[in-house]
Amino acid sequence: MPLLIDGKASTDHWVFLNSERLAADVERTLTLAQQSADAVVYPLAVYFAHRERLNLDPEKTGILVKGDDDLSELASVLQEVSLIAIDFPVLRDGRGFSIARNVTRRGFKGQVRAVGDVSYDRLDHMHRSGFNAYQIADELYTEQICNAFSEITVNYQPTHLR
Repeated sequence: MPLLIDGKASTDHWVFLNSERLAADVERTLTLAQQSADAVVYPLAVYFAHRERLNLDPEKTGILVKGDDDLSELASVLQEVSLIAIDFPVLRDGRGFSIARNVTRRGFKGQVRAVGDVSYDRLDHMHRSGFNAYQIADELYTEQICNAFSEITVNYQPTHLR
């Protein structure tokens, strides 16, 4: 999937842990992820359950947050990760906007990435909510997609730009 970071096409250097592999063998998957030279994104619940024993490098650690995750302790890990991926499972689910706004308001300076149902018409609002990276489905990606960030010139809602 193409990746936009700060409005430009970029190479993705992050590996997302596969939920099915985790469900099949958590211990083995976590051991392989820890030994990997790659930067790894852990599902939030897995990260919370295993963060003490994993001894992770914050520069190579990310978390995947879903709208139905328990976010009560999210603020406590903002200094332990350099990427927060926020899932948009369907177009009508806007919880990710609030999550992005909250983590950036709390001072998170790393990459806030939108994943899942990320579409052209929501990119500008995502940016204004605190996102700085966007994982776009192959079938939706075009060279003109970066125009979404400058297409709307008048906004009535407050923003949280970095």
